[in-house]
Amino acid sequence: MTKSNPTIQEKIEELDKLVAWFDGDDFQLEQATEKLKQAAKLANEIEKDLSEISNDVQQVKKSFASDK
Repeated sequence: MTKSNPTIQEKIEELDKLVAWFDGDDFQLEQATEKLKQAAKLANEIEKDLSEISNDVQQVKKSFASDK
């Protein structure tokens, strides 16, 4: 995928990097607020993407159930 439309996996990897930054040697308190905002945004996007996938799976299940 492109950077303008990253996959869920790419978002998770980016979130992991942000979380690791807080434990890393590069941690700077002055940057923490911005990094936290980025992490929260990514977490919300991931949650939304997973919810959409869950809804799609539920629709497919319903489709299979109604075919019986």
